[in-house]
Amino acid sequence: MWTLYNLSLTLLICFSHTGATQFLQTDYLSPRAENAIYYNQGWKSLSRDVLSRPYDGISPDGINLLDTSFVIDPLYHLTYGQGAAGSPFLRKAVAEFFNAYFDPRQPVNESEIIIASGVTALIDSIAWNTCSDDEGIIIPQPLYNGFPTDTRLRSQGKLLPASFVWDNETYNFDKVFDATAINDSLERTWNALIAIARFCGKHKIHFISDEIYANTVFSNPGSNAPNFTSVLSLDLDDIIDPKLVHVLYGMSKDFGASGLRLGVLHSRNEDLIQAAYGVNLFSWPSYLVQDMWARLLNDTDTTRDFLDENKRRLGEAYGTVTDWLRNKGIEYYDQGSVLLSSIGSSNCPR
Repeated sequence: MWTLYNLSLTLLICFSHTGATQFLQTDYLSPRAENAIYYNQGWKSLSRDVLSRPYDGISPDGINLLDTSFVIDPLYHLTYGQGAAGSPFLRKAVAEFFNAYFDPRQPVNESEIIIASGVTALIDSIAWNTCSDDEGIIIPQPLYNGFPTDTRLRSQGKLLPASFVWDNETYNFDKVFDATAINDSLERTWNALIAIARFCGKHKIHFISDEIYANTVFSNPGSNAPNFTSVLSLDLDDIIDPKLVHVLYGMSKDFGASGLRLGVLHSRNEDLIQAAYGVNLFSWPSYLVQDMWARLLNDTDTTRDFLDENKRRLGEAYGTVTDWLRNKGIEYYDQGSVLLSSIGSSNCPR
């Protein structure tokens, strides 16, 4: 069941590249993504040559804007900052956070990160930049009810739910609640992620892993469920092109701050990062909010204490819920993560 849960947080987005614009050609992206890169050249140049190079004693050749140069205490958070790619302070802080908590095989660099107004905006951006009209978007089911809108509204892609059972099979819920059936869950989760990566690599399909619950885990002595495993931690050499593997993360679950609307895209596909940068002009969170999160992440002791306390409280809440289920004779899947529980409804009181 844990394997199914991991799969349910994974988006696989596929496309057939149909050609390039007259301006440039990219790897694995849709033609409209190429347009996003092209039309963003002005903002990219402004960010690279002006906004990110202010004049100071260290950078005497830098350029300052009059609206901030004559202010005694420049209100940096009220300006454009360094553009729609996101606050450099937050991107650096997120990269260090990933390196500390996601166990990546290759260190994450801030240049591989885009900040947007929530993971929803980034799912929309990825769908837009990798799919053309009527191309397939594969999502394992059961799935989060927001995915159909997030993936199809603007991209006009076709949603292809992937079942966990074969056409001639039915679910065996007895196995779901059999503890012996999940003793090897860690290995099966790892194998499942590797299998997905191999399938995507073979067919040149984008592998997008939504890891928004990465640190929403808790100690449960009665469970054999594995801790979180990021695709960044897997050895995918010779399995899939790194340009096809992307990770989504955000502040809404682990930090309980969905209203701040902060999402993270990590990708080693520079073309996708640049295309997302272009589209991000329409979903650009304020620098004030971005740097609030950056300050928290940079305070590593506070971040660790916060996540540890969150895990402790989740464990207590889970114990309260499962005690009630046991008292009512309701079967449930023993787990050690996320905010949801899977229960068997056949013997639920009416």
